[in-house]
Amino acid sequence: MSLTELVVSCGVLGMVMAAIGGVVATSAKISTDGDNRAQAQQAARAGMIMEEDLRRAGSGFPPSAIKITAATSTSVSFWADLSAASTTLTANANTSDTTLTVADASGFRGGDVIYLINTDQYSTVTVSSATGTTIVLAPTGVPQPYTQGVQVGRPKLVRFVWDNVSTLLKDSGTGGGLQPLANGVTGFTLTYFDTSDVVIPAASLAANLGSIRRIMVTLTAQSVSGPLDARTFTLTTSVRPRNL
Repeated sequence: MSLTELVVSCGVLGMVMAAIGGVVATSAKISTDGDNRAQAQQAARAGMIMEEDLRRAGSGFPPSAIKITAATSTSVSFWADLSAASTTLTANANTSDTTLTVADASGFRGGDVIYLINTDQYSTVTVSSATGTTIVLAPTGVPQPYTQGVQVGRPKLVRFVWDNVSTLLKDSGTGGGLQPLANGVTGFTLTYFDTSDVVIPAASLAANLGSIRRIMVTLTAQSVSGPLDARTFTLTTSVRPRNL
């Protein structure tokens, strides 16, 4: 092989290798970009679990009571039976009775504060133990009579809080306190609407908690990669809780 042929061969080989290197680099960039987008979308969707929880706000709680107890642009607290533990009386409960006969007591635990709800009339009692179709109360019994068929609600105080940095937290009301629900959350805004579907100003929220009927959630999540490769994903949803 002559020197000229060798030089030409090396040049061709160099171009081929450069092309292969470019394909590999492009493939790696596309793969990384796809992973980053998937991370951001997954984080955003995990945070949107709160949509279903918000939809249940007020479940198992007296209709005449205020279901949302606190609301800001980055946090909300509300009563809800997220586990659908609430049941109904299958026998009348008389004044001072310490035992309730219900359709299903499997979702109740000792220490639960529960509500006997007959439209606008309701009472709170504390569970000592529960099994099968029987709930035992303590330390006192039913304060007033309730007829068969009324609701026995077991709501918990649920909270969602964004730390204004990167984490959306949830307190399901079961004693574990605030726990991370989604990481990489770089933006989070709650907007509240009243009975006329008009936005309630942030300064007026505390005085209008009972007027909230719709909540719009806007959440932006970012992948965990470096700032040059990071990708963001934004989800917006509007929730009308069934029990408000």
